[in-house]
Parts: sequence; structure tokens; C-alpha cells
Amino acid sequence: MCAHAASPTPDPILDAIRTRLRNQYRLHRRGALFWTAYQGMQLELVRDHPHDHVRLCNAMADIAEDLGVVEHAQLIGNRNAVSTLR
Repeated sequence: MCAHAASPTPDPILDAIRTRLRNQYRLHRRGALFWTAYQGMQLELVRDHPHDHVRLCNAMADIAEDLGVVEHAQLIGNRNAVSTLR
């Protein structure tokens, strides 16, 4: 089996978002300033990636969950996927 099949292709957009979210979380924890920055990043994604914004916004929610900002991330674009389950 090819190594590429076992691991996802790196996504520079998500790498940048992950870094930015991590930095905002370190600065503001779960406070209002974190969520203001989060919403700003979502607006950037919608503007800059209109055909891929659902995947990217859901990835942002997963990153926030991984950071511990929320217990269960709310996902968009799929009626059956209201939150991630771990």
C-alpha cells in the first residue's frame, strides 16, 4: 500500500488555521476575544474558499474541539452530523 493512502495530504490552509487558532486559544482561552477571532477566520474562509468553506469550517470546529475549546464541535453542511463524537 502506498504511504500517501495511509496519511492525508497536508493542507496548507488548515495548517495556517490550526496555528492561528492555537495562538488565539493560548492568548484568550475560551473568552470572547477567542470567539471573535474564530468568527473572523470563518469569514475569511467563506470569502477566500467559497467552494470549500464547509469542509474548512468543519475542520476549524474539529481543531477547536482538539484544543479543548468545546467538548463537541458543531458541524455544518450535513443534517446528520450535528457534532463530532469521540
